[in-house]
Amino acid sequence: MSTDIKFAITGVPTTPSSNGAVPLRRELRDLQRNYPEHFNLYLLGLRDFQGLDEAKLDSYYQVAGIHGMPFKPWAGVPSDTDWSQPGSSGFGGYCTHSSILFITWHRPYLALYEQALYAFVQAVAQKFPVEGGLRAKYVAAAKDFRAPYFDWASQPPKGTLAFPESLSARTIQVVDVDGKTKNINNPLNRFAFHPVNPSPGDFSAAWSRYPSTVRYPNRQTGASRDERIAPILANELASLRNNVSLLLLSYKDFDAFSYNRWDPNTNPGDFGSLEDVHNEIHDRTGGNGHMSSLEVSAFDPLFWLHHINVDRLWSIWQDLNPNSFMTPRPAPYSTFVAQEGESQSKDSPLEPFWDRSAANFWTSEQVKDSTTFGYAYPETQKWKYSSVKEYQAAIKKSVTALYGSNVFANFVENVADRTPALKKLQATGEESKGAVSAAAAHAVELSGAKKVAEKVHDVFQHAEEKVQKPVVPVEETAAEPSTAEGPIPENLKYLAPDGKYTDWIVNVRAQKHGLGQSFRVIVFLGEFNPDPETWDDEFNCVGRVSVLGRSAETQCGKCRKDNANGLIVSGTVPLTSALLQDIVGGELQSLKPEDVIPHLRANLKWKVALFNGEEYTPEEVPDLRVSVASTEVTIDEEGLPHYSRQYTVYPEITEGKPCGHGPEDHI
Repeated sequence: MSTDIKFAITGVPTTPSSNGAVPLRRELRDLQRNYPEHFNLYLLGLRDFQGLDEAKLDSYYQVAGIHGMPFKPWAGVPSDTDWSQPGSSGFGGYCTHSSILFITWHRPYLALYEQALYAFVQAVAQKFPVEGGLRAKYVAAAKDFRAPYFDWASQPPKGTLAFPESLSARTIQVVDVDGKTKNINNPLNRFAFHPVNPSPGDFSAAWSRYPSTVRYPNRQTGASRDERIAPILANELASLRNNVSLLLLSYKDFDAFSYNRWDPNTNPGDFGSLEDVHNEIHDRTGGNGHMSSLEVSAFDPLFWLHHINVDRLWSIWQDLNPNSFMTPRPAPYSTFVAQEGESQSKDSPLEPFWDRSAANFWTSEQVKDSTTFGYAYPETQKWKYSSVKEYQAAIKKSVTALYGSNVFANFVENVADRTPALKKLQATGEESKGAVSAAAAHAVELSGAKKVAEKVHDVFQHAEEKVQKPVVPVEETAAEPSTAEGPIPENLKYLAPDGKYTDWIVNVRAQKHGLGQSFRVIVFLGEFNPDPETWDDEFNCVGRVSVLGRSAETQCGKCRKDNANGLIVSGTVPLTSALLQDIVGGELQSLKPEDVIPHLRANLKWKVALFNGEEYTPEEVPDLRVSVASTEVTIDEEGLPHYSRQYTVYPEITEGKPCGHGPEDHI
């Protein structure tokens, strides 16, 4: 990669309107459905961007390579390391994962991607025929084009998959620059290397085998299996939605919200983070393919849609908590601009991203507001409101419209969506792909899936008629009761007298690089098939904590240092929705501790598996600890949850279980 050019990161050059308005980054399905010209330009522009000579500094290949492999300096920014071996470049990359710079570093990175993509979109628009006003239509659309995001936590529109077909299809229909409708190779589905190793050794042998990016690759053929993603996302959607809602409405401290590094002073209510949720999506969508590995994930086109959504969630949270920002921390690793142990703060340079002057690097303080790079999101149109209070109220309404107003409303929406599939599974004994094994069928029977499906269907038939858009603009999100009876469904009100109830979570912490590769801790409530290949689809799978570990031989300098220091990371799995499932199924009486503690003691389990499906025992994971905690929540008249933030930990639930938290253990 080139090392002698200072490339200024500007994002899309933008002049805000008189009221401060800037163009919006929109959700992928919203863009496709409601802005067809923008979506068409997106596909054609991305196709051309991906086709650019890989030797060029602003090519898709080199921009993606900033994130990891081929571990070469970009735009004149080397990296000081202390691990170089004979014959090695000694370059340790720009990794900021598990650090306070995690989400801020990715903002100028995404701006660079959008800046390059925007240029191709403009060029494509100019190629359409003048006749019939086609060029004029596309040129007008191109002016306010911004890169879209994939909101993986919102309820998909009824009748559609949790993983959009526009991402999984091998080919996709476009109106090409000649004005004709045709099918092209889908640039959202994969990036085809041309070639795989433009310079010898750019990729390791493990990744050099793939001529294009893959998801859930077949172990024998290496072929991508995108069809695996939708059911896995759908199966854990309740946990994912609750986790996003918890982060946006409960977390008040930037450090706790933003990244997953654990320390002994971590509050039980702060084990989760945006980085933790981000890791889950890399895991769920990658399946041991490119998205699963931080060293090559940016080559998958999905990476950019995923990270733009992460950036969006940060924007939402930041505008709800404008006075909270990063606390200075010691730099864990020496770089071109900082030495190990020096303070990392909001003024630390975000290398290798040169600012508009190309003389200095962007800093976190400078990129705190997304409008710096000329964009906002549907939920962050602050210029529409006369006061901060009014604006923040609108944001909260948007959050509840997308992710459910409270755990009870979420439960009805999520379980109602799963009920028809569960009933079909029980009636036919078939999965979506082939017959269920005898062991799997037995596990489904033990899980009580049939019982829950039938009871939920009977009690909440009206919930099956609910339809939720993937994107709900702020102006459409007036606070409406979750049901006709109020914010809590009538049949569940007894569980939250006066709108108050106990919310439950599972906390997990472990050494990030303890297994020398990425792994997941999957939480179950009830029986499940012992075959790890089935765990992603298990009815009683509550959720997961995904740990993006690397080997001791990785070229990532920060990862080597973190490994040597025994870095511990943490994550949270919301548990209340799964408990409601058991209450409706007749296996649990209430959410009160006196009922929940013995139920969890008897039924809560967890398993460890690598991203390739290989099982490990919990005891094999260094510093793995699993605990259960609860806090009191009050739901207001509009259905918004208010968390007490005072957490109680229950060692009596996990003591004696593999790596379970005991009464003498530090939380």
